[in-house]
Amino acid sequence: MHCVQRPRSLKTGFTLVELLVVIAIIGILVGLLLPAVQSAREAARRMSCGNNLKQLGLALHNYHDTYGKLPPDAIWHGNAKGTTAAVGDQRNYTWLCLILPFIEMNSLHDQINFSLPADTTLTAITVGEETAKELSIAAFLCPSDIQWEIGSKPRGFGVTSYAGNAGWDGHRRKTNDIGRAGVFSFYDSVRISDIKDGTSNTIAVGEVTTVGLAKASTVHRSQGGAGYFRRTSSSVSRGALVASGPWHGHNHAWVTAAGKGNVLMADGSPGPIWGVYGGPNHVCPPVYWTHHAINNEWVGPGSFHAGGAQFTLADASVRFIAETIATGRGSEESTNGEYWNTGKYGNLYGAMHSIYGFDGEEIVRWE
Repeated sequence: MHCVQRPRSLKTGFTLVELLVVIAIIGILVGLLLPAVQSAREAARRMSCGNNLKQLGLALHNYHDTYGKLPPDAIWHGNAKGTTAAVGDQRNYTWLCLILPFIEMNSLHDQINFSLPADTTLTAITVGEETAKELSIAAFLCPSDIQWEIGSKPRGFGVTSYAGNAGWDGHRRKTNDIGRAGVFSFYDSVRISDIKDGTSNTIAVGEVTTVGLAKASTVHRSQGGAGYFRRTSSSVSRGALVASGPWHGHNHAWVTAAGKGNVLMADGSPGPIWGVYGGPNHVCPPVYWTHHAINNEWVGPGSFHAGGAQFTLADASVRFIAETIATGRGSEESTNGEYWNTGKYGNLYGAMHSIYGFDGEEIVRWE
């Protein structure tokens, strides 16, 4: 009698050790590939951001070709240079509003009634359910920026990732026009011929971040139900088409009752941020110098690109400037000791924010 031997069953599946090895290999591959994927995505976002800045630069030149001058930082109906408009006479539309026809947004520009104050109970412009102050335009936003949510209407506020260079504070004084050294200023406009240091050496527009913005905890004067925004630790507004309001005006977001405004002027008084940022301030106390450095929390330029931020120069070219660039402070900025009297900086970063040139031997050498 013969015994029939049953065939042994073949093994199926992996042992625990084999599974652990496979998982470890997959983990290593993911760890190696993920940074490369993230880096590629950031490179694409940075390229897109640079393209936005390039288009802004070209739009500024087209505006200049049409009107013979660059746009002011905002439409500001004051009584005279260096004075403040009556509350009912303020408009608050930023320079980004003015260049809309030059970035193929004519229809949006044509819907804005520039004769009305920007906070006129939502009648200045309505696009769908959004008003001018609520609009967020993709061309004005860096893809790497952490976008601030608009929030419940009509209390939202459209923001921008790009701001114009206002020089030391952007406020063009009646008695000393040199005080306004930036490409953008109140009340008046700069011409290309005014840029003495050359358009390839002068910053026109820089990146700013919108992260940390929140609804204002206190509204100094509220009309039209507005509740604008501020940074959680200061009061920097980033309005795109509509500025947050002048220092005696509508819907101004204050941090405290003491009157800390949207940007500190050289004398420490509160002031507005009109879609612009303040450059290095030679007459400002040294404690405020770091507030104007790249990627600092305050009103200076900044970005989510590693190591610095991108800038549009006055010739419409786009450059990346490292956050480690020296900004200097106090009398170190100028070899002649007084920026206010000359408009020139002895520091290279400061010189790039001034239309009056560089008070030194070096020139900007871009890599």
